[in-house]
Amino acid sequence: MPAVSILKRDGTATATYSTYEAARFASVSGDVIQIWADLTEQIILKNGVDIWIMPGVELNNTSGVTITDIESSISHEIHCKIYGQGKIKNMGGYSCVFLDNINSELTMECYSFDTSTGNSDTIKIIRARKFHLLCKSIISKGTAINIAFNSQIVVEDINLKVNYIETGHSSGIVATSIVTYANGFININEILCKNSGHCFRHSEGSIIARIQRLTNIRASSIAVSTVTVGQGDGLEKLILYFDEIQALGSGSFLSYSGITVGEGTGIFIGRKVFSMDSPAIEIGGASTKGYIKCNEIISQGRGGIDSVSAVNLSNFTNQITIDANYIQGYRSNGVVFINDANVQIKNAKLVNTYTGTSVSSLGIFIAGTKVITLINVQIVIGELSNGRSIYHTGSTEPDTFDLKNYGLFVNKAIDSNLKLLIGTNLGTGYNYQYIIDPLLT
Repeated sequence: MPAVSILKRDGTATATYSTYEAARFASVSGDVIQIWADLTEQIILKNGVDIWIMPGVELNNTSGVTITDIESSISHEIHCKIYGQGKIKNMGGYSCVFLDNINSELTMECYSFDTSTGNSDTIKIIRARKFHLLCKSIISKGTAINIAFNSQIVVEDINLKVNYIETGHSSGIVATSIVTYANGFININEILCKNSGHCFRHSEGSIIARIQRLTNIRASSIAVSTVTVGQGDGLEKLILYFDEIQALGSGSFLSYSGITVGEGTGIFIGRKVFSMDSPAIEIGGASTKGYIKCNEIISQGRGGIDSVSAVNLSNFTNQITIDANYIQGYRSNGVVFINDANVQIKNAKLVNTYTGTSVSSLGIFIAGTKVITLINVQIVIGELSNGRSIYHTGSTEPDTFDLKNYGLFVNKAIDSNLKLLIGTNLGTGYNYQYIIDPLLT
């Protein structure tokens, strides 16, 4: 069987070729180059010429990038498709795909990508107008998909559909699985980041993503969250639908956060966010916007070691809503820690699992002055004699602090220096009504 052939745009076949480059030279716009056998040469894309790769065939260039729009050190505008069920590899420490023309448009369908032997980005898009991808798996020692690098260069149209991504096979190497400065859509079943780096970092543009499972295992001194929104111009927006986001530690390395939002807008809708040693969710930044709807938000903590909040919210004026069935924290930082933030907590049971007496078991820890709204919220602390359902760092409540109650249930009365707003007033010297039951669990 020939290594390469051309299917002409009129449907006829031409002579066969021993190399891709020979077929590329002979092809014209509208042709399809067909690859029938494994190749180790570089695939330089040609504008208007599609590529079909026979199922099971491997492309593996060890002396440079495997597939690119660059020829003789110059990037060229290309508009083409790569399809079939080929395996794209690079065992030489380079990328499988590298694009660097702001007008290039590439659609790819293949079986898998593999750069597991080098610390390179598997797919590296410096500049492009469009990049669409459909594949089964991406295995990488470095970053799996890196799309653009700063807010001045945004890929306007991405669509990524991948079943499984695994990154971070090298200690000490920052290996974020996906980085996006782009607009578009992402659909992934699972991302596993085994060392350093985020599973997903969105820094510019607007992305709607469905990623079922994201797991970060920290195995080095570098500590980053599983998912983050930030490091852009403050206008980035991510809407993420998920089943589970996990931040795990390995050995002596403590886990970091599941979700961090430092700027822009982060909207997260899913079943569970978990961190072993740090807040499951951290949101901060003066102009940050966000919304969280999740069944479980858990920061487990390690017995007797450190205090850890499940949710840490700091320094923003736009109201951010946390709508969750169950939120779990540990020890004296509070299940939810709020510092100078405008927060609405809805339909949630807050549980502090700490039952000791060396420190306080806190439900909500409030530092600073902003607006906090509680709607149908239960607070269960693990130790009643020393614990506090709601704790404010000041001895008296400041005039600039509003704590609004639209349904509050606790197993210990809130501190007397806190004044609830909204509800039925029982008279001078009393808070607005809320329910206290020591048996609440």
